[in-house]
Amino acid sequence: MTSVWAFIVAIGVLVTIHEFGHYLAARSCGVRVLKFSIGFGRPIFKFQAHPQATEWVLSWIPLGGYVKMLDSREAIEMPSRPDVDWSQAFDRQAIAAKMWIVFAGPLANLLLAFVCYWGLIAQGETGLKPLIGPVEPGSLAAAAKLRQGDLIVSLDGQPVATWQEVQWQMLEQWMAHRSLRVVTKTPQGELHQHQLPLQQLAGEPDGEVMQKVGLAVLMPTVPAVIGEVLPGSVAQQSGLQPGDRILKVNQKPIADWQQFVKLVRASPEQALKLEYQRAEKSYEVKLLPELTLQGGQKIGRLGAAVDMAAVDLTPYQVVRHFSLMQAAGRALEKMQETIAFTLKMLGKMVTGQASLKAISGPVSIADAAGESADMGIKPYIGFIALLSISIAVMNLLPIPVLDGGHLLYHMAELIRGEPLPERVLAIGQRLGLGILGALMLIAFFNDINRYLIG
Repeated sequence: MTSVWAFIVAIGVLVTIHEFGHYLAARSCGVRVLKFSIGFGRPIFKFQAHPQATEWVLSWIPLGGYVKMLDSREAIEMPSRPDVDWSQAFDRQAIAAKMWIVFAGPLANLLLAFVCYWGLIAQGETGLKPLIGPVEPGSLAAAAKLRQGDLIVSLDGQPVATWQEVQWQMLEQWMAHRSLRVVTKTPQGELHQHQLPLQQLAGEPDGEVMQKVGLAVLMPTVPAVIGEVLPGSVAQQSGLQPGDRILKVNQKPIADWQQFVKLVRASPEQALKLEYQRAEKSYEVKLLPELTLQGGQKIGRLGAAVDMAAVDLTPYQVVRHFSLMQAAGRALEKMQETIAFTLKMLGKMVTGQASLKAISGPVSIADAAGESADMGIKPYIGFIALLSISIAVMNLLPIPVLDGGHLLYHMAELIRGEPLPERVLAIGQRLGLGILGALMLIAFFNDINRYLIG
């Protein structure tokens, strides 16, 4: 349920901001806006101050929206009346004004992403130090002789300060099918150079790059003590309480919380026998981890969380503070990296260098929204910023019916000196709808394949 509401809120905010960009630009050019609608289907709210004002509509299906402007080409829908000023029609405006109105929607999404990133960065960036944790035997990392406890200093000569930066750069180099030069520092201060052949990784580039390389971040040993039990969860129904220490799972001794989580995640809907300690007494309980989906992977979940407040993460964290101007610069850099990565992925899919499996549908997006919301308000805001950039980039693609397609029409009009023929616009409309329909089918197929087939 968290995923559903997180998805609805995120999409609602992004669509509203996008359409409000179109609305403000239209009003700044003197264009009359007939209707501002968020959502599709049956309206649940309508408001219009007077017959000449904009009608504001909210509908049940929050998967889109639109701004309907006065257009003389649709005069048949609005009989000639003295109160209609056709100079306020969208199609009667100069080409520059029309292009500004079209571009303002994606621009509003980019501005939203900038504000989100700026606000987050201005509060200080907290990240995990790029300390290498357990290295998977037989992995690329093991072959490159990367060792647990060493600090990653730079990648291809570029310094890195956080584990998140390491992950991002590795994902970029995996996409480029390149080898990566990794410089590490031992606890004694010695520098070592390693070559990581990312082009040897199998499958399509995704957020699991670190796991596929065989790396994990070094974290402190966290005792297997429950800090929180979620209401209605398997843990609560089984009688587990905060403060319970997990001793064994299926007779296997549990050394720390990470080991316990790993066993639970690997056992969706499989019977587990837990032995735990409460107030110096030992108890046993049999339970069945709930099956849940995370990133398309089936995992087990109990609904119990560790008390991280009792764990000192200070030696493993790095906090960087920025002035407002520095935060703005960092926000712009982050947006630039995200836009470049998105365009690169799209280019690879078009040229066949990347699989269309990377296209995510509403179920995948809702899943990501729920995961980020569960992690806290900051990760959720970061998710909204990322999704806002994706919506802006997708809308600016030169596909008819999208904003980018309309910009292409207006550029052609600028070159020709007159609008394109209605026949050409109609063909483009059908072509654009066909492309979008195909992309939606691929996205839904990918969701079905990830979450139902596995």
